[in-house]
Amino acid sequence: MNREIVVVGVDESPQSRTALEWAASYARRTGASLHAVAVHPVRTPGYPYAVGVAGTPLVNQESWRKESEAEVAALYYAVRPESHWTLTQLAGTPGPELVRLARGADLLVVGTREHVGFDRFLEGSVSRYCLHHADIPVVAVPLADDRVPVS
Repeated sequence: MNREIVVVGVDESPQSRTALEWAASYARRTGASLHAVAVHPVRTPGYPYAVGVAGTPLVNQESWRKESEAEVAALYYAVRPESHWTLTQLAGTPGPELVRLARGADLLVVGTREHVGFDRFLEGSVSRYCLHHADIPVVAVPLADDRVPVS
C-alpha cells in the first residue's frame, strides 16, 4: 500500500508553524508521509538589508542561514515527527522550489500571511505562487487564534 505524500512549506513564521501543525495532524490522521521543506531565500546586499562600511552587508549570510535552519528544525521536531517523515532545508526561491519539490506528492500545504502595500511587492506571496503554479492540490492554512485541529 502506498502512503499519501504531503509536502509542507516551513519557515520561522507563526503562519508556517500553523501550517506545519495542520499538516502533521493531517498526516497522523491519514497515515501520510510528511515532507517538511524549508527554502531559505538567498539574502543579497541592498534594500531592504542594511550595509556597513564600504557596502559590506551587515547581515552575515552564513550565520543567518544557520540560525534560520536551527529555528526551522526546532519547529519540525516540536510536532514530534513520525519515523517516515522528513525535513529538507535548502537555499533558493521559496515558491518555485516548493512547487518543484512537491511534484509527485499528493498535497502541498503552505501557511498564509498578510502582505500589504510595498511588502507584497517586495516579497510576493509564496502561498499565492504555489496556488497558481502547483499541479497538485494546495492547502493554504490561515493563522487564526480560534483554529480547530484537523483531528
